[in-house]
Amino acid sequence: MSKINAITMPKWGIEMQEGTINGWHATAGQVLGKTEPLLDVETEKIVNTVETPVAGTLRRIIGQVGDTLAVGALIGLMADAAVSEEELDQFIANFKGANTSFEPMGDAAPAATATAAVPEESSGEARVSPIARRVAERLGVDISKVVGTGRNGRVSKEDVEAYHAAQASGVVVAEVASKPAPADDGSTNPSTREKMTSMRLTIARRLSESKQTIPHYRLAADVDFTGLFARRAELVAAGQKVSVNDLLLRGVALTLGKHPQLNAHFAGEEVVKFARADICVAVSIDGGLSTPVLRDVANKTAAEVASGVADLAQRARNGKLVREEITGGTFTVSNLGMYGIDQFDAIINPPQVAILAVGAARERVIARNGAAVVAKVATLTLSCDHRVVDGAVGAAFLADLRDCLENPATL
Repeated sequence: MSKINAITMPKWGIEMQEGTINGWHATAGQVLGKTEPLLDVETEKIVNTVETPVAGTLRRIIGQVGDTLAVGALIGLMADAAVSEEELDQFIANFKGANTSFEPMGDAAPAATATAAVPEESSGEARVSPIARRVAERLGVDISKVVGTGRNGRVSKEDVEAYHAAQASGVVVAEVASKPAPADDGSTNPSTREKMTSMRLTIARRLSESKQTIPHYRLAADVDFTGLFARRAELVAAGQKVSVNDLLLRGVALTLGKHPQLNAHFAGEEVVKFARADICVAVSIDGGLSTPVLRDVANKTAAEVASGVADLAQRARNGKLVREEITGGTFTVSNLGMYGIDQFDAIINPPQVAILAVGAARERVIARNGAAVVAKVATLTLSCDHRVVDGAVGAAFLADLRDCLENPATL
């Protein structure tokens, strides 16, 4: 390798502007082989592992855990042992930009060339890009309150948009407070403020955009899960480790096959309908929500759905998903029944056109064949994009889903 190799913030995808360092796998002074895990970088909802492009010694770690840095920012140096500390200092002082050939583990797409990183002026005016200032004026954002995440605190249009989205969601974005904030009653109530993570900011932005731009309407139906629980017991007795939620996902996929209008994306003046049901499963993780995609659910057995969901959920919580596993979903299911929630409204995950919210299955007295019986009943709430899905279409889907789940012999 060359005398000094710069390690810069890689770029995955054309929309990526920055990344947050989640952790280093190596320490300064460590000798590393080629393609060894070097550090983890969080972008949007996934964590990518950066590998060493060449064998060598990691001489400097510049980017620290928790730092959110722009693409192309210097985060470390690899160099021969013969390179002096003074030479490393000079290299850092003169650094203007770097190329990176690193690739995330498990991702087939190579990282793009990093953009040049040019030192910014220290004045407040120079810290704000012209486009960021125009966006702030259009959105009515006080630019002085926006925390820049670019090089040397540079405020980008993405920072302004994220700040505006967080405000619209009722979330305050600020740096950690250095002193207690006064309470409304005049007393001093100790509090802290912390900068939102890239993941949390992305969630805030996307959900705000969804609520503001998609005309949501909702349909709810009570579904008798008694047969679903019985079907699950049969499969478990046969040695298949499945949950009621696994059967539910398969039922949703089979029903989507009859209603392609809901298994679709809204794309400007077009509606893209998919032949295959690739279902996003909402998974709660530290600091946010992940929606990994289980592919072709209708053509999987209940046991295959169970193992697939378990694998995706575990890797989502461990930050090991790759981009292909969180993109391209055609429909989303969010189940909060395990938390005892009876009913809730879910926000559509664009560009999808519908999402299903699943509540807890509780014992209720219902009428069956003219007699009062006790059954396990859950409320399903379907949120639809009225630009694409008419009320009658959404109602027909929900009716067919109820029929499928209440007669689960084929699940």
